[in-house]
Parts: sequence; structure tokens; C-alpha cells
Amino acid sequence: MRKRLYALLGCLLAAAVIGGCSGSSDTQTSSSGTESTETAAEESSAEGGKVIRYVMQSEPETLDPNMNSYANSSIVMQNLFTGLMQIGPDGSLINGCAESYEISDDGLTYTFTLRDGLKWSDGQPLTAGDFEYAWKRGLNPETASPGAWYLFYLKNGEAYNGGTASADDVGVKALDDKTLEVTLEHPTAYFLDLTAVTMYFPTRQDVVEAEEPWTKSGDTYVCNGAFRIKEINPQASYVLEKNPEYIDADSVKLDGVEIVFIESQEAALSAYNAGEVDVLDNLVIGSQAQSQYAGSEELHSYDLVGIGYYDINCEKEYLSDARVRTALSISLNREVLNQSMMASRPESAFAFVPHGIPYEGSEEDYRNTVGDLFAEDVEMAKSLMAEAGYPNGEGFPTLTLITQNDQEKKDVAQAMQAMWKENLGVNAEIVTYESKVYWDEQEAGNFDVCYDGWTGDYPDPSTVLECLLLTRNETQCRWLDEKAQEYDSLLMEARASADNAARMELFKQAEQILIEEMPVIPIYYRNSQLLMKPNCKDVLKSYIGHTIFKYADKE
Repeated sequence: MRKRLYALLGCLLAAAVIGGCSGSSDTQTSSSGTESTETAAEESSAEGGKVIRYVMQSEPETLDPNMNSYANSSIVMQNLFTGLMQIGPDGSLINGCAESYEISDDGLTYTFTLRDGLKWSDGQPLTAGDFEYAWKRGLNPETASPGAWYLFYLKNGEAYNGGTASADDVGVKALDDKTLEVTLEHPTAYFLDLTAVTMYFPTRQDVVEAEEPWTKSGDTYVCNGAFRIKEINPQASYVLEKNPEYIDADSVKLDGVEIVFIESQEAALSAYNAGEVDVLDNLVIGSQAQSQYAGSEELHSYDLVGIGYYDINCEKEYLSDARVRTALSISLNREVLNQSMMASRPESAFAFVPHGIPYEGSEEDYRNTVGDLFAEDVEMAKSLMAEAGYPNGEGFPTLTLITQNDQEKKDVAQAMQAMWKENLGVNAEIVTYESKVYWDEQEAGNFDVCYDGWTGDYPDPSTVLECLLLTRNETQCRWLDEKAQEYDSLLMEARASADNAARMELFKQAEQILIEEMPVIPIYYRNSQLLMKPNCKDVLKSYIGHTIFKYADKE
């Protein structure tokens, strides 16, 4: 075995760290648009000290790391847990619970040695067995975790999840309390990055399997990160306090973080202007806040490794033709959608892999190396619809376009509706849902077109391209035909390859198929913002969108 140090990924992967300030997953909707933050804040009970009040638009779907595939949930749990590796204060990957690690010469076996003195927030020792339990629990088909696929990199992980292997066959084993041996299906250059993702966080068997649900109360919630939960006020706020058992507790400057949930962008801005809250996250920064704080040092913007897009339900007969799907995509005016309808003014997407991901052998990132893969063309869109048997939209059914019920997404949907009507003669009916219900509707296939998006977890094209593997398409865009199978095979070949140059070529081929078939409509490359008071220092926004407070301070 040879020892390796983690190599920094350079500026392309650096997170935005907000220091010396002066002058968004989407998740369940949890508070009414007219509710004042003051009301929500009254329900929380931080008791002085250095406490940052942080506004998110909605409450997380889950606080169980082994059941997570959601952006908002990840933000909260990144502050409550620490994995084997973690995001450091400059945005690079650093050791977390792992003191050191060794990687076998074939790249398949990782042996992690844990740090001395690791404890859970209730003071109990944290061991390598807690990682083994958590990972196997996430893969257990009876757990039915929506994020199980994150763990398919483990040897026999997918087989166990699919019922063709046992838990004992999975490539994770605690050799003793301090040593965790991990065996992968294939060499994976970004595996260390994955160990900082919530699905790889530890959980403790006696806590998880207790009779009382462990994630519903601060009294039963057990974690191992910089903060622990003091109070859970459903649909109002979570009160986090500094975790004295955290391995690096001496370096945590804040006494706590109050996470307040406000759906309305107007209400959030009012609370910020009144000094009731300190930080607004991306989804609650609307156009009014943009106008008021444009050019101010309180408004911070940065790119994410993410893509905003719309699923097209390919199992519908009238949407099974790639010509129709392409017409729906290229008839849209992304400049209007992104620069006029969206507060953060994101860059329009004319491919699927976003900026910020390295390309082996190129000084440019993947997106700049490969370039755009399609262009908007209304006349071409009209021709494609005519070829498919729907000239000027004649005979084409009214589309059901579903989206979440915040104002920005409704505005975008209405603009898309108008563009399809004007450019193609296609009618669309807009249906909105609160976030948690929304994802249930998507999974059930109750849509023709639906809002979707993804922010990656590691710096590789697969982090977004694998959103459209066959197993995930079954509950999303339903793209399951021969071309989808070819796409899937290319990504599986890339996953199994240790040759990064060859992998880039496979990714290019797969992305080209994706754009030619257009089962999804790329709209924008994701960015993110924070609006933050001048006395808040060193809040970190990672390149995958997590807001991290373990390094923050408040003057």
C-alpha cells in the first residue's frame, strides 16, 4: 500500500469563503409567505452569545443522513455531522474523522485510521463500526433510502441494494474501533470527496433503532459535528448549539446557529432589513433584495457545480419523440428566463455539465473544453414539430407543467408557457405544489414537464451526468429507451475506467447523446448567493452549495 496526501483541486474547486464582510436542492415549504420572521424567531430560544440567525426558504425533508438526497437537508446536516473527510476553511477537502488513510496500488482498497477521542454529541465513543453500520444501513433495501446510489461505489453495494448480495458482501468493514477498510467496485478518483457527502456520514445503531424516532427532537438527536440540535420547532426554526463533544470544538467560534424558515422572499428581506436575521440563503434572495443590495459588499455571489433543468416525461406517447422534446427546448429564450425572471441572473445552459469541473489534459474546464452542444432556434423548433406530426402545434395535447410554488419558479413557468404558445402553438397548464408534495408528484409521474435540478457532490462530470442513469430515470424523466441504455453503458464504462483521459471522451459521447435525445431541458448553470450582515465573518459557501458555519464568527 502507498500513502497518499489529498491534492488540492485548485481554484476551480475552491469554495467561496466570506470573510471580513462589510457594508440553494429545493426543499419542503414550511412557513406561510406572509408570516413574519419575528413570529418564527419567537419560537426559537438561543440564549445570547455568538449566534447567527440564518434564513432558509423551507424545512429539510430529513435530518437522517442515511436517508438524504436533498439540498436543504444537506446544508443542515453538514453543520451537524462530520464524515471521514470534510470541507476545510478554504473550501478544499481536509481530514475529518479520519486521522490518515492509505490507498492500495490498484486503487480499490482504502484503509482509514480514525482520530483519537472521537465522540458522539451525547458523549459516547464514535467508532469505525458506526461508519460500517451507517453505510450498510443506507444500502439495505429495507431502508429504501433515496440516496442509496451514492454508496454503489462500494464493492457489492448496488448488488446488496438490489437484493442479489448480502450485507456481509459489501465492501466496508471495521477492522477494529479505529480502523475502517473500504473496498470499491472500481478505482474512483473522487472517492475521498464522496466521504464528505451526507450518505457517508456515520450514524449509531442504538440511536437509529430506538423505539422513539430519533430525528424529531433535540433530546433524541445524536450527531458528531460542530453543532448539535437544541430545539426543533416544525415549520418555524431549528436551534443549533455548539457541540462540546465535537473533536475540533476548540476551533468553533460561534455559540450557535438559528435556522429560520421563511417561504416569502419579501418577508425574509423585511426581517433582514429590520436586523431580525443575519444571513439570507439563496432561495430567499429575490429581485427586491437584488435591487436594494446590488453592488453592496453584503451580497455575495458564486458559481456552483450544478445545473437547473426541466424533466420531460418520456413515457408519454406524445413526448416519446426526440424531435418534440428538442423543439420544446430550443424554442425557449433562456436570456429572458434567466436574466429577467431569476434573481441570481444565472448563466444560460446549452449543455448539461456545468462549469468548474476539470478536464483531463486541458487547461480549461470540461465545459469550456467541450463547448456548447445546442443552440436556440425557433424556426428549427417549428420544423421539428411539423416533422413529428404537429405543425403549428395542431393535434398536440395541452402539456401539464408542474413546478414548486415559490414566485420565481412560477414566473419562469409562465414565461415558458407563453414562449411555447407563441413559438410552437403548444398550450401548457401550470400546476404548482409545495416542495415535499412536488417531489412526490414527480416520482409518481404526474407531469408532462417538471422543474428539476442538481448540484454535484464532487469535481467530475459524472456528478451530474449520472443524474440520468436508468435507475434514476425511472422516477424522473422516464427516459428508458435504447439511447438511454447506450448513455447508461457509457457512464458505467467511465465509472469502471482508471484512465481519466479516456473517461473524458466517454463523458463527451454520453453528453452528446443526452442533448440529441433531450429527455431534459437544460436552462441554467446554477449559482448561489448569500446576503449577510457585516459583522458575520468567515461563513463558507462550498462549490456544491453548502453553507457551513463551523469556521464562522460574529462580531
